[in-house]
Amino acid sequence: MVPEKYRLDAVGRFLVEAYERQRPGLTEWTPELEFELLKESEAELSRMQIQCGELGTDDPAYWKRVRETLRTVILPRYAVLAKEELKLAKAGYHLWRNGDLIARAAFAGAGLLLGAAAVAIPWIPVTEKLVPLLLFIAGPLIPDAQLWFYRKRYRRRLEALFRDLKQAGKSWETYQSLAEMQRALGEQGLSVSPPAPSGIEGAQARPPRIKD
Repeated sequence: MVPEKYRLDAVGRFLVEAYERQRPGLTEWTPELEFELLKESEAELSRMQIQCGELGTDDPAYWKRVRETLRTVILPRYAVLAKEELKLAKAGYHLWRNGDLIARAAFAGAGLLLGAAAVAIPWIPVTEKLVPLLLFIAGPLIPDAQLWFYRKRYRRRLEALFRDLKQAGKSWETYQSLAEMQRALGEQGLSVSPPAPSGIEGAQARPPRIKD
């Protein structure tokens, strides 16, 4: 069993965080960029494999599966997320006037008017006199709230990828234990059937999907 820092979820998180450090400087996602990221990742995995071997846990089959997961799951799923994020950034995250001072002042004024109207109109059940003031203060924060929403959603999707990788890593450990049990039982003329693959193991044959 490989050390925790070299397990699939830890390796995947390390690689994705490395991609994330480069993303703010990108304007678009290209095949050339994806090839370069794959090459850099392969080199990093080779270093990790050497370090793992120096710790006495060399497992070529494990690192072969890690590389396969990199090519079929980690990088493709990250590419989907990064492309969408780059598209949103290019569109200014759909912020009106990019959230400049004029936009914030307009939101503040709209909040004040809306709050005053809510208090003044008899059939609207708002009687608190502080409502217009609160909406006036909250109005300029609308662009920040929009940015927070998009960034939070993006991070949530990255975390979903990390959770899938962690689950896959656990499945690998289970199969490894079953393989060892199979060998032991085989010496006694017995056998055990492994469970059907699930989660990311089966997903490697399907195109990547991203959920909110």
